[in-house]
Amino acid sequence: MRAMTAARGQRPFAADLSRMCATFIAGEETPARKALLVLSNSEVHSVACYRFGRFAARVRRRSRFAGLMFTVAHRLWNRWVTHLHHCDISSHAEIGPGLLLMHRTGVIIGPATIGKNAVIHQNVTIGQRVAGGAHGLPRIGDNVWIGPGAIIAGAISIGDGATISAGTVLSRDVPPHALVAGVPGRVVTQDYDNRLMLGAVVH
Repeated sequence: MRAMTAARGQRPFAADLSRMCATFIAGEETPARKALLVLSNSEVHSVACYRFGRFAARVRRRSRFAGLMFTVAHRLWNRWVTHLHHCDISSHAEIGPGLLLMHRTGVIIGPATIGKNAVIHQNVTIGQRVAGGAHGLPRIGDNVWIGPGAIIAGAISIGDGATISAGTVLSRDVPPHALVAGVPGRVVTQDYDNRLMLGAVVH
């Protein structure tokens, strides 16, 4: 595991990319290796598309015409990412810096709120609950690890440092630093340390 500190004021995608480089590049990070990662890595492309969608929304608030062009460009890019990489992250989602997709396939994220240093594996769904009860969206804290096949739905709150095990179906609040597993998801361990699972993080 390599430590990594983001520069103060670093833009979210720059922090995302720094974290992905620290995770995916074996050995010394060189400009050539970084460029190869940007060009070839599907996880980088998926995160970049999401960040571009957020940028397009900001532009649209300032200039309707310019924003429309960027929005159309984002929708075309997002369609390509969705069909080629099978990853769909809503531009209405609010995700902090240091987003790390370990495997992008099957990832669907609705307009939820997610803190910094999230780790998300394949086949994860985060979104609105469609069954009875609250139809809100999850609020996920910082430094949360989400395993393959997890489903997180509804107006729930997940505390900082929580760990959601593979295959968990979660529709209830999770306290900070808890390990959650099962269907339905339940806390199996309190004060669980997931720092090794997170790897390099943004400070």
